[in-house]
Amino acid sequence: MPDRDGQSTLSTQRISNRRDVLNAIGVAFISIGSASLGAAQEDGEQEDGAQENGEQEDDEQEDGAQNGDTVTVDLVDYAYEPGTDSPLEIPPGTTVEFVWITDQHNIALDSQPEESDWDGHEPIENAGFEYEHTFEVEGEYEFHCTPHLSLGMVGTIVVDPDATIGGEDSVVPDLVPAPAMTLVIVTVVSLLAVVGLSYIFLKYGGSSGE
Repeated sequence: MPDRDGQSTLSTQRISNRRDVLNAIGVAFISIGSASLGAAQEDGEQEDGAQENGEQEDDEQEDGAQNGDTVTVDLVDYAYEPGTDSPLEIPPGTTVEFVWITDQHNIALDSQPEESDWDGHEPIENAGFEYEHTFEVEGEYEFHCTPHLSLGMVGTIVVDPDATIGGEDSVVPDLVPAPAMTLVIVTVVSLLAVVGLSYIFLKYGGSSGE
């Protein structure tokens, strides 16, 4: 006859083992959840910091543009490049360097803001000559080349505090964003943990009828 007391003790021990395994699984899932939350928060803080740094760099670049950047305008053939096909837009404080690429050009002023005292450059110069002026007063400046006015050599410069020099840097997005990568890693770890703990439970949990 089987020892009922022994079977009862064995059954109680197996139940206790099951409870221990279930408790271990619960603790493991809580740990995984805490790790996932911490990783997500850290990724969010890093992204916020990167965004703030990017905005700060943009502000610094704009401040630099408003405090002494230089742009070049070429006098070539029958055009100011840029300036003829479309206005050159610059922030206040920008220095424009006019460079004679071809011969027989000048900068005859047509109009400018009332507060400005720019005189242009009336003398006709040849290739290799350079002239520069710093534009401080906001507004529109229109000018032309006297020898080539009939050929459409006119130019416009617009001084605007909202203008920027050059194009924005292109940003190549990450193929897999950091939060998504974190989620993938946490999911894989969770699956491995479930498989491992399930194996332990099935192996040591046993059956109460044994």
